Amino acid sequence: MKTNFLLIFGAAIALLTGCTKGASGALMRECTGAAYDVYIVMEQDLKPAYSQGSDGQQVQLNQTPLYDSLLAVFQHPMECMPHGDEYFYVSTILPEHFIRDIRTLGNIVIVNIDPQNGSEPRVSMERDKYARGQVIVKMYASDQQSLADYIMTLQEGLRNVFVKAEISRAMQKLERDNAVTQEDRLMKLQNVSMHIPFSIKKPGRSETDSTFFWVTDDYMDRQSHIVVYSVPYTDANIFSLEGAVAVRDSVMKANIQGGIEGSYVTTNKRIILPEYKALNVGGKYVGELRGMWRMENGLMAGPFVSHLRLDEMNKRVVIAEGFVYAPNDGQRRLIRTLEASIYTLKLPSDNMMSEIEITME
Repeated sequence: MKTNFLLIFGAAIALLTGCTKGASGALMRECTGAAYDVYIVMEQDLKPAYSQGSDGQQVQLNQTPLYDSLLAVFQHPMECMPHGDEYFYVSTILPEHFIRDIRTLGNIVIVNIDPQNGSEPRVSMERDKYARGQVIVKMYASDQQSLADYIMTLQEGLRNVFVKAEISRAMQKLERDNAVTQEDRLMKLQNVSMHIPFSIKKPGRSETDSTFFWVTDDYMDRQSHIVVYSVPYTDANIFSLEGAVAVRDSVMKANIQGGIEGSYVTTNKRIILPEYKALNVGGKYVGELRGMWRMENGLMAGPFVSHLRLDEMNKRVVIAEGFVYAPNDGQRRLIRTLEASIYTLKLPSDNMMSEIEITME
């Protein structure tokens, strides 16, 4: 049962392009709701109930294993984030309130607990039911505990469904709201295309490599940066944690220095360790490196995510990275926006593709 679920969900989320028609044939509106919010439709008795104890403290009156599991799944801390940003913000909706405009929210989980649902819990998914770009996950079980246990075995797949949906929506937005001048500059420097967020359009400058692409929004207390560069392909070790980090550190040290002499960008390998995994993007192998960057001999730091692509035609590895600096704010929205941008990276051999299907290996 778990295997079937992951196969369905692994292949389900593709880049959402064009307009979607409803059952009546009319064009559907885009889904609503804040990015990375998940809305759970469930009965009141599945949620915690509280009263005030004799000591003035709140006391929970009921057991809520399903509610607790749902929060554990969707409020799980993101990997390699310094402030413990969670994957999603979770809200609950009573079934009787799931009407009209509420049904157009983008990320919805509908919980159905009924003794007649059978002995085995099950999960299904619908796309574009009430709005374009919408994903609805439906969960069925005869009792709370069995479903709570079941979804904990599926937690990574459940998170990935909504993360991929959010990335797809952000990619669509980038097609309409992008920094065209910087995209043209990237094409001239690296012969690749990628959508750059409109707000990130101030060029950075490398002192050592004229082909090193760097662009930023360059705010004082909250910065988003995108870099794209390439290195010769010599062996497959670059597509590993150690190889990807080594290349990153070498290139960033040479090209991005801080304001203090002797300071430069490097990878944090002490507290929050970097992570590497393989993705399948449009049928192509993509290495994803995620971690924390820091300024050697400086004070700045923050999360980063990069994609590594093999350009067989030109015998090189193209690397696109987004990194942020926001010491006083949550960083989920910033890093996810940059992540959507690097998902749009296209090599010369990709340019005939009309869309990019996103699946996880």
